[in-house]
Amino acid sequence: MTSFALLPLSLTGCDDADGSSDGDHDHHDAGHMGNDSGTEDGGEDAATSMAVSLQFAALVGENAFACNTTFTGLGSSDSEMAPLDFRFYVHDVELLNEDGDAVAVELTQDGKWQVDDVALLDFEDKSGTCANGTTDVNSTVVGTVPVGTYSGIQFKVGVPFELNHADVTAADSPLNLSGLWWSWQSGYKFMRIDMTEASGESPNVFNMHLGSVGCEKSGDGAGDPVTSCERPNRPSVVFEDFDIATDTVTVDYAALVAGIDLSTDGGGAPGCMSGPTDPECAGVFEHLGVSLETGAPAAGQTVFGIETP
Repeated sequence: MTSFALLPLSLTGCDDADGSSDGDHDHHDAGHMGNDSGTEDGGEDAATSMAVSLQFAALVGENAFACNTTFTGLGSSDSEMAPLDFRFYVHDVELLNEDGDAVAVELTQDGKWQVDDVALLDFEDKSGTCANGTTDVNSTVVGTVPVGTYSGIQFKVGVPFELNHADVTAADSPLNLSGLWWSWQSGYKFMRIDMTEASGESPNVFNMHLGSVGCEKSGDGAGDPVTSCERPNRPSVVFEDFDIATDTVTVDYAALVAGIDLSTDGGGAPGCMSGPTDPECAGVFEHLGVSLETGAPAAGQTVFGIETP
């Protein structure tokens, strides 16, 4: 694939959204708006930076994810599943230049989908069986990079440690979503992809909640800060051949649950909630490219891919 030299682009902000049931009571309120050019706040020369809009898409095999449909042939059980949720955070988004160097994307602070170095990709729209979440969706990461030629992309899934254990009730959007918060780990659900069997008297629910586990606080008090997590569980995704002008990063649920029996739960929490002894988590973590034992990134992820026009 040929490299792509960036051209100036214009960016627009997102509309506000209201909250929802099942935890997302305080959704995206339009807080501070960022200046992506750096001409006013940072005093930079606008000609030295360019805007980028990086596209993401949620898939279930060969089909686009949608809340108002069901998907067949999933897992080793060949299950028909109905979606409940599909959201995940990314951070440390970087482009690879012609020398192979990683260049950080300075995210646009839009007061809704992006804050600091974190962006939320949200593919559920609260229609159909998607009872959680919100009506608004987001499939792009927007920001600026220095003028140059770029032919690759890399990012981490999740929220960085320094933001992962803050007060969700006081955080700026999109880190203010209680539906993406784990009170028992005092941290965020980095990725929440939930589905349920579409039929049957007692349909099995398969929740996939990725987040840091084994977290320890400095003391026993409710307000004591988290000092470390035994298993960080942040996948690292790298594509060295990626046309940022035309290509899309895909996230495939069928690949995530490949080889897993979705018709019954083998033990532990329903589905996989990042428990190191949960039998369903072995396959999920392998597909995400994370060591279930250590929580460190591992080679061979199969969930993220590239879609070309």
